[in-house]
Amino acid sequence: MKTSYVKAIAGVALVLLSGMASAQLGGFAKSLGGGSGGGVTAEQIVNKYVGAAQSVMRADAGMLSAVGLKDEAEKASVQAKNLTEGATKNSLEEASAVQTASSAALEKALKGKNVEMDAASKKQFAGSLGELAKGVLQYVGVSKDASGFKPGMSSLGASANSALYVAKSLPDSIKNLGSTLKLAIEFSKANNIPVPKEAADATALLN
Repeated sequence: MKTSYVKAIAGVALVLLSGMASAQLGGFAKSLGGGSGGGVTAEQIVNKYVGAAQSVMRADAGMLSAVGLKDEAEKASVQAKNLTEGATKNSLEEASAVQTASSAALEKALKGKNVEMDAASKKQFAGSLGELAKGVLQYVGVSKDASGFKPGMSSLGASANSALYVAKSLPDSIKNLGSTLKLAIEFSKANNIPVPKEAADATALLN
């Protein structure tokens, strides 16, 4: 009887110890997993960023084409197509350089006095302005996901490097795109081009 009692106590102790060990291992695994506070992985951050960057570059291409900058529009369009999910840090840096150059060319044109646009060009510009606004909103969303991202054992390598680049570069990208967006809205209003609701939503979020 005494032996059975001892065995029962030992069994209960073993179950309790197993539960504690599992809990500790679970916490340890989470600590190794890495990612942002919301549990977003490096791959998810990069892929969301790629989608947003593609929207921005397509928008750049459309607006550049609408104001007559066909060569610059082609560069932005090609870069948008070349950027794919799982992009490396180098690919993201290259895309960012093209996007920055596109924005600079667009802003220079919008500040000029010699932009002539027909009805078709104005329609194209308005549509691309809406896509730019959506891209900016996507960037803001990715920025929240990437905030505080720290790679763990499960997210080392190329994807982690790309995610860290995204987290570091997004604040400046959002600031610069916000400036381009506001300038494009002002240009639209001055030239009787409809301003999409998304553009107003994006600027309100950035203020």
